Amino acid sequence: MAGASTAGATSTGGATSTAGTTSSAGTSPTAGATTTGGTAATAGTAATGGSASGGSTASGPDQCKAIGWATRASRTGGTVSVTGGGDAAPIVVTTFADLSKYASDGQARVIHVDGTLGNGWSGNTGDRLEIKSNKTIVGLRAGTQLKAAIHINAASNVILRNLVVRGPGSNEDQAWDNLNIEGSSKNVWVDHCEFWDGQDGNADVVKGADTVTFTWNIFGYALPGHSHNLSNLIASSDSEPESDGKLDITYMFNWWKAAAQRQPRCRYGQIHVVNNLYTGDDAVGASVLGVSNGFSCNVLTENNHFINQGQPIDLGKQDGPGSVQQAVGNLFESCTGNQKGSGTAFTPPYEYKSFMVPASEVQALVKKRAGATLASPTACP
Repeated sequence: MAGASTAGATSTGGATSTAGTTSSAGTSPTAGATTTGGTAATAGTAATGGSASGGSTASGPDQCKAIGWATRASRTGGTVSVTGGGDAAPIVVTTFADLSKYASDGQARVIHVDGTLGNGWSGNTGDRLEIKSNKTIVGLRAGTQLKAAIHINAASNVILRNLVVRGPGSNEDQAWDNLNIEGSSKNVWVDHCEFWDGQDGNADVVKGADTVTFTWNIFGYALPGHSHNLSNLIASSDSEPESDGKLDITYMFNWWKAAAQRQPRCRYGQIHVVNNLYTGDDAVGASVLGVSNGFSCNVLTENNHFINQGQPIDLGKQDGPGSVQQAVGNLFESCTGNQKGSGTAFTPPYEYKSFMVPASEVQALVKKRAGATLASPTACP
């Protein structure tokens, strides 16, 4: 293993070329439209929650639309527009019962969450939100809390934004994750959310899910004395044949805070980890392993900033055909353990270089913008 890095050391290596285009996400509903069974949102709100007020789109790092793998049909397919509920008139929900009813039905829905909903959970009991296809679910204001685990199973074209989910604290039980995406789920965009202290994991993607993007989220731990601070798992075992050729995921502009391991830890997929921030907190627990490529997982770890991490580039689980982790342009500060990658990763089939930033700019940018910070469903930082 490499010794402790000096503050500001940057890994060497060339950039990876890009191809393809990224489609925009969604359109705005007709002003003043009202749906039955819920409260009409104010005129002019964006259906996806992904466009700025007035219809403008950011040209800086925060694109305010789906990017990355979520915008692809598959590893070899073309582009996909991630629209969520599309131009359906937004419904404002003020109870968990209404949120559950609309999130799990068979219609395209744009759902604005008003207030703190849900009564929490522990283990495999309590409140769990089931989300089906063609849904946009977004917190109505910054810091909107959902006291429920989230489950996306066999669903496609889903947008989740501006929500805070706090778990009961990690342990060794096989409990619900804060967020679990599985089955044949695909084209899922999770943006400007916070996932804290998941009992099993903070946000896992397993069992044949595919084409998922996480942008501007916080995956964190704040409760000391817990033994299972393992944040983001991709595939639950080396024997998961339904995941072969799937589990392709983009992580961009996210912040891992005080996670012990799985930042993320992957099998099978083509994983793009770019412009993320990693920080430790010894008061919560040591950050032992950073990005881990396991069985047949192909990872491009690019332009991230690692601070106080025990082993930021973890190659100890590398196994199976095609398992590599190319580490390019990363910044290591107060880190020990391995900081070098292995082999050459895949080439992302989408455009991202125009808004990728150098690793030296990641900390300030992510600390300012990541998390459930949007003042309204249409806000674009």
